[in-house]
Amino acid sequence: MKVDPLSPEHLRWRCPDDAFEFQSTSEVTPTEKIVGQDRAVGAVRLGLEISSLGYNMFVTGVSGTGRETTVKRLLDSMDISTSDLRDICYVHNFENPRCPIAISFPAGDGREFAEALEECVGLLKSNIPAVLQSERTAAERRAVMNRLRDTEKQLMSEMENEATEAGFAVVQIPSGPGTFRPDVLPTVEGKPVSFEKLEEMTEAGEITTERLEQYRATHDSLFQKLAEVFRKSKRLEMESQNEINELYKRLVHPTVEGILSRLEEFRQEKVSAYVAAAEDTILDDLRTYAETPDEEEEDPFLFFTANLIVDNSGRKGKPVVVEQFPDSDSLFGSVERVLMDGNRYYTDFRMISAGSMLQANGGYLVMDAMDVIREPGLWQKLTQTLRNQTLKISTSDPLRLFPVELHPEPVEIDVKVILLGPSWLYDLLAQTDPEFALLFRIRADFDDRMSLDKVNLDDFASVLVAIVHGEGLPHMTREAVGAVAERAVRLTGRRDKISTEFSRVADYVRQSAYWARQEGSEIVEASHVRRAIREKRRRISLSEDYLKESILNRVVMIDTEGSVVGQINGLAVYSGTTYSFGLPARVTCQVSVGREGLINIEREADLSGPTHTKGVLIIHGFLRGRYAQDYPLSLAASLCFEQSYGGIDGDSASSTELYALLSALSELPLKQGLAVTGSVNQHGVIQAIGGVNEKVEGFFSICRKRGLTGDQGVLVPVTNVDHLQLDPEVIEAVEAGKFHVYPVATIDEGIELLTGVEAGTRGESGRYPEGTVNALVDARLREMAETLRSFWARSAPGADGI
Repeated sequence: MKVDPLSPEHLRWRCPDDAFEFQSTSEVTPTEKIVGQDRAVGAVRLGLEISSLGYNMFVTGVSGTGRETTVKRLLDSMDISTSDLRDICYVHNFENPRCPIAISFPAGDGREFAEALEECVGLLKSNIPAVLQSERTAAERRAVMNRLRDTEKQLMSEMENEATEAGFAVVQIPSGPGTFRPDVLPTVEGKPVSFEKLEEMTEAGEITTERLEQYRATHDSLFQKLAEVFRKSKRLEMESQNEINELYKRLVHPTVEGILSRLEEFRQEKVSAYVAAAEDTILDDLRTYAETPDEEEEDPFLFFTANLIVDNSGRKGKPVVVEQFPDSDSLFGSVERVLMDGNRYYTDFRMISAGSMLQANGGYLVMDAMDVIREPGLWQKLTQTLRNQTLKISTSDPLRLFPVELHPEPVEIDVKVILLGPSWLYDLLAQTDPEFALLFRIRADFDDRMSLDKVNLDDFASVLVAIVHGEGLPHMTREAVGAVAERAVRLTGRRDKISTEFSRVADYVRQSAYWARQEGSEIVEASHVRRAIREKRRRISLSEDYLKESILNRVVMIDTEGSVVGQINGLAVYSGTTYSFGLPARVTCQVSVGREGLINIEREADLSGPTHTKGVLIIHGFLRGRYAQDYPLSLAASLCFEQSYGGIDGDSASSTELYALLSALSELPLKQGLAVTGSVNQHGVIQAIGGVNEKVEGFFSICRKRGLTGDQGVLVPVTNVDHLQLDPEVIEAVEAGKFHVYPVATIDEGIELLTGVEAGTRGESGRYPEGTVNALVDARLREMAETLRSFWARSAPGADGI
């Protein structure tokens, strides 16, 4: 059952020298081909071309895989010409100013309507005063006023005659500075006399008291008649004014109607209603619209304008809007307000502005789903808008701090929303929002990798060429392109795939160009790519270096030479936001007779995750299936990750723990120059794990620092061989015979490598060959079972010695 170490060609994919037909990227013409996303492209195209309700799109995948670029390129390649675009404008609501009216026009008509309305206002401003100041208007107004004056004169004449007959006269008595009031006073010797004078004359005996009282009685009667005359005069003035107003309306109406009739050419019911309301408003207050306002006064015709918030004049294709900063205002529109004198706020229809949702009406709106979710309340408003196909612009005032609020009329919309987001967000929304699946019927999933074949490798190179040309970077040699391709293979964690995360790939291209310039080179060589990789690792590997330092200083105890019973080097991956690395971790096992079975110390300390706990239980199943067929398991075995003070999860160390357990039971020492990774099933088959490259490189780096002996290496699952894409320094050590990587398929193969002792196969008798690992383990377990049986027999009541 000998396992040979892997040869260097199995440890790293190397880009063949003849992989590319060019010598430099300067020889290649850039292409805009969408690379490695055939599945996603098909889904995107389907979503873009189906116009039915609910066929909005959610594009998932890792950021940097070209989701947004792909959508834009597909839209550019499609025929998105249309004649169905609409302009949208808001106009003043004369009946309810707080609820402006929305009018939708065919593309281009909105601007024409706004311009026509502006021309109409200009004509109204000049023609209304002209009509009111015309000779005809003046003549008819004079006729009305003459009739009024004649009637007033007749009434006053009759009043004066009646007063004269009664010995009184109608006079104007001063009531204040420059003001007079009408009154009737008795006449004595042809002159009006006040009642104060009459009282003095009575006291002087010039008139009798009875005569004075007669004067008073007659005065009261005449004064009431005089008041009635003035009341009639006021009524007549009001009637005359109403008559003049009707005169103005009658004379101005044809002018206003004729000017505004131009708007009827747009043949819309809402336009007709607006024109009628505008006519009534002007005719009901002609004086206001006929006068020229002072500089400090507001022009009353400001409300006779159109606020064109969406203008598609000149646009031939469906709009494609990318909203990079979505919030309620930028997405759905807003209503501004201004602070007026007296700390009061004011707003009207002119302060309404459209958001990207209306700008994309009739076309496509692209957004990042995470940006939408992060904004409170935005997702709910988006789904409501898509469900109802109606958009409502509202004042942004969630706390109701401003008393002024406008309620613009909602607008019908037809827009296809394309959200870009991670897969987990799609799944979360699908599970928590019952409307999500109905509103986003198309999912386009972008892959972060593609098969590593000749066609895809050429396509990958074409992307690098586009990056170089597009950003003006130094050109790359064929070998440099190959070095980037090798790194892209490493990013996938598989040797038969290459990455399509071109944002990460582009970083290596840019940084390689930087180091080429630093070295004074006009072209990027493979050495510059390798330096870019090293420098990037150096920038972000501070935590790794500290942990390695603690191992090398033996603060964290890791042996890389010698052999120890019940002790083995496991491998763990430490993952950060931008960098992952592997390091060895000591796993130990102690066994004794008992009934506790396997004791997972991490679990007992609440440091074991569910997957790690499952791995320990699988080990227990392995023991029962392989050994305890005719006797009970009678052991207590504790398994521990030494010097581990954080949580442990994952089952990639289950084979490691099993090796430690078998060593402790067989009392065979394990080689400390070997590290192990791999999960195991109950039949002892080694299973694939993640992070295999980081794990191998982590143990190698410790061994190299201490000095490579030629006996060191790592045991990896045979099913992980295709995932190996190790760093060049590991390959060099393997080629020199100083380090080894062993592909292991079963626990038996691994234990033989670790102990140097044959594992042994169960014979027809049910026993293992003497001296093999399995035989030693089986014998120890039988011995434990017998020890425990004897112990309980001696301890039973009535036994000898008890």
